[in-house]
Amino acid sequence: MTASRPLLSQWRSFSNAELLAALMAARQSVAAFAAVTESAGSLLQSWIHGQVVREFEHYPADDVVDWRRGSQFYYHAHRDGDLEHGHLHLFWHASSSAKRRYLHPDRGGWKRSAPSHLFAISLNARGLPVALFTVNQWVTEGHWFSAEATLACVDRFRPAAVAGHELSCEWITGFTRMYRPLIEQLLHQRDRRLAERDTLGKALQDHSLEVLSFSRIDWGADLDALETLARQRGLPANGEP
Repeated sequence: MTASRPLLSQWRSFSNAELLAALMAARQSVAAFAAVTESAGSLLQSWIHGQVVREFEHYPADDVVDWRRGSQFYYHAHRDGDLEHGHLHLFWHASSSAKRRYLHPDRGGWKRSAPSHLFAISLNARGLPVALFTVNQWVTEGHWFSAEATLACVDRFRPAAVAGHELSCEWITGFTRMYRPLIEQLLHQRDRRLAERDTLGKALQDHSLEVLSFSRIDWGADLDALETLARQRGLPANGEP
């Protein structure tokens, strides 16, 4: 595969400051990925810890939840095929108006907190990200927001160092910042597909609609393309303004 064209197009339209921010996020994700691979064996093993992965079970079992910032994610597997070993679901806890919902770990989990799904990341057996996708509301429940409101939640998805998962939190934060332009595109594709149905309410619960938008990625090629563009712009190699 080669670098994502939509991603490159967006990066080329960035100001130097915006491109530098994307570059720093990308480097953050690479450094965290290298560190977690060294310490745990792979990104996957940092959640699985050598367990046999069972379909639909969450890894870690109680998810990675930043109660202060409202960010949450977990890994699981339930698809056949050669592309992915499994995938990460990313959530942000919000009220029905997409504002921050403050949580308390001792007051219950999913039912009370209603985490809203943002997007998902497919990983291969080595723990490398290979695709991004969005899913319908019935898949994960939670509040449903427009692409614009969901993207605002994506921007707030910055899990702090959750105990035992500090490196994967750092990786996923940098990765999300790097891929924000492609995530935005996928969210709009999601909404356009739903808009083809008669009513949004019925479409959101239509079990024939599961994955609403999808894009394969080549993380290495995208990283190289971003570094190349930064050099062409004359941005400093150390990332300092």
